Amino acid sequence: MKIKTYSEEETIQFGKNLAKKLKKGDVVAFYGELGSGKTTLIKGIVSGLSYKKPIKSPSFIIIAIYQTDFPIYHIDLYRLENIKEIDNIGLLEYIYGDGISLIEWAEKIEGILPKKRINIKISITGKNERELEIEGL
Repeated sequence: MKIKTYSEEETIQFGKNLAKKLKKGDVVAFYGELGSGKTTLIKGIVSGLSYKKPIKSPSFIIIAIYQTDFPIYHIDLYRLENIKEIDNIGLLEYIYGDGISLIEWAEKIEGILPKKRINIKISITGKNERELEIEGL
């Protein structure tokens, strides 16, 4: 499925709508260049899952956990330089855990992601326009 959004607000709203289709154990892998809107979309998803506090990209801490009725793991692998670093942070425990995993820069760990997952590729198509290609939903 492909959709276009024309503002940050539309991207957030799409995330809120997408959240209604997610369940515990889901893994959502995000792909897209820097500034494409991965974190913006995740803000919408997390908000749609009833988390009320502000959400920031966990670039420096790699994993942020948002607690609702179940944990939401927001994983940002932008600063991950070596796949071996995932052993130090216990990444697999989150990905295969009891919450929902939202993974930015998923291409860095493609080989360890579950085959059953949702892939979202975000492309910049204009100043405020984004095309979202969703597979596995």
